[in-house]
Amino acid sequence: MKRINLILFVGMFLMLTGSGVLSGCKKKSSPVVPAFSVTATTVQLQAGGEGLQFYAKCTNTDVKLTKVTITDPLGANTVTYNLNGNYYVLNQVFMLEDQNSAYTKEIGTWSFYFVGNLTSDGSSFTVGAALSVGK
Repeated sequence: MKRINLILFVGMFLMLTGSGVLSGCKKKSSPVVPAFSVTATTVQLQAGGEGLQFYAKCTNTDVKLTKVTITDPLGANTVTYNLNGNYYVLNQVFMLEDQNSAYTKEIGTWSFYFVGNLTSDGSSFTVGAALSVGK
């Protein structure tokens, strides 16, 4: 009888300490990776011809943006647009150029690289996005 009690005691002890160890080893949740959606509007340039104005929004979190690097489809022109550490809430649309300015329209896939921090924990990120522009 004493032997059974000892076995039960040891078994319960191991079970309780094992569950305590396992609960202390919880997997940390993965950090949020911002996802950006980019759209464009075709505009007339003052010098003639067509231009593009780009708009973006973060579709899954609030962010503080430092800059965005924009590369045309030919890879010939890269522009870094400073976003001055501005905060943007989830789904808030913002421009990727100054008011009354535009990029020369090129057909193809434009590349965007957003640099900033998550507002939730301050962790930094660099995230890419692309936009296909047709006629």
